Amino acid sequence: MPIEIRELLIKVRIEEETATVSESIDIAGLKQTLLKECKKEIAKQCNNLRHR
Repeated sequence: MPIEIRELLIKVRIEEETATVSESIDIAGLKQTLLKECKKEIAKQCNNLRHR
């Protein structure tokens, strides 16, 4: 049975711009955080389906 996730919450903190903006962006870290949140939501949805 497919799981549908209807809401995506993205949290961002805006700070002052620095001279080395390209070095301060951690793409790998952002990707890991997003994957972690997605996996958590999928597990939550699976648990909800099992309890029904």
